[in-house]
Amino acid sequence: MSSDFGNVLQNELGGVLSRFLTQHGESAENSTHATKIVLPTVVAGLVKHISNDPAHLKNLHDTLTGTASTPLNRAVIQVEEGGSGLDSIMQWGREKLPVWFSGNAADVSDQIAHESGIAKATAGSLLALSLPLVLSVLSKKVKAENLNQRQLAGVLSNQHGWLSSTLSSGMLSALGIGSLSGIFGGLSSWATGTAANAAGAAAAKGSGLGKWIALVIAALVALFAYKSCSTQEQPVPPADVAASVPEETNALTASDLDTEMTASSVMPSEPSNIIEPVASAPEQDIIGTASAPMDNTAASAPAIAPDQAGVVYQNGMAVFYFATSQNNIAEGAEQIVGEVIEAGKAGKKLVISGFADSTGNAAANAELSKQRANAVKAFFEAQGVDTANIELRKPENTTGAIGNDVEGRRVEVTVEG
Repeated sequence: MSSDFGNVLQNELGGVLSRFLTQHGESAENSTHATKIVLPTVVAGLVKHISNDPAHLKNLHDTLTGTASTPLNRAVIQVEEGGSGLDSIMQWGREKLPVWFSGNAADVSDQIAHESGIAKATAGSLLALSLPLVLSVLSKKVKAENLNQRQLAGVLSNQHGWLSSTLSSGMLSALGIGSLSGIFGGLSSWATGTAANAAGAAAAKGSGLGKWIALVIAALVALFAYKSCSTQEQPVPPADVAASVPEETNALTASDLDTEMTASSVMPSEPSNIIEPVASAPEQDIIGTASAPMDNTAASAPAIAPDQAGVVYQNGMAVFYFATSQNNIAEGAEQIVGEVIEAGKAGKKLVISGFADSTGNAAANAELSKQRANAVKAFFEAQGVDTANIELRKPENTTGAIGNDVEGRRVEVTVEG
């Protein structure tokens, strides 16, 4: 149960959850759809929670193996039996949701309802029920194979591809995930450490050729984990609204980079680079019509094809460019804007300003621009920047780039304080 965890969950829990929904008045079709959405969503929530703090991984391992796991032992059976057993499992889930989902549970349940067509109240109950059921399956695995914390991280790190293929950009935004690659980065390094340590231990016990073989295995495992973290793809969500297209800067285009790499606080390696996408959600008035580029002294907008996104960091400002009609952050963005991320973590204010195309449907362009700005906000939150240090602000200069499509597809981030 590693890379096929999605199938395991669907096989063990799909029928249980679908029956729960139909018993609460939902159609069979919507129930099946909601179940396929909630299972990867719960796993993504767990991965996000433990990715930035080893203490959270320890807490999860303790929950799965210690006395705290007692409520999980018969969770599936209790749900099937119904009555007070079902109620107690659901109550356990409701109590844990704020912890494991970092306050995003309400947004996530709303998104489940939106995508599946089930009622919002039912979606909330489904999420509360799914959390302990997913943990019960994971607990059974950990106990049966006597997995330690790092081995548990290895099991979860193998779910990257599954989550990439099943979670929508809207769900990632609801979860507060800027990019799946970012939250999986830490898990992959911990899992690599496990394999390397095992190989090292074998080398220490052996001698001669055996030692060299063990060391070579450790090196190959580390290389494989790094490459798999860097190259897995995440599907681009369907287009929302019509938007515009960019132009030039001495930067790399998104096609030059792997489609899946994000969310760890890495300092930018070059002053000006471009990469590829993440997630979003609407909010307040933070847009303007496309204005002149970020700085008259800076290089002009990068040449990016309509189906690509990018990120540029110049003169202390981060500029996120978006693919036409898309609101996804470029993958690997955290590598380019590492200085901005660190500034936000240090308590400085990150001011986010979105720009809209000066042509086409003004209302649609404005809405798409808001979604893009909120996607950038979610991205920085996923990197560990406190929400209190992020401000969405309408740009002062709202005109000046008529005919320059790339500048109408950008969101600027400046640091204050």
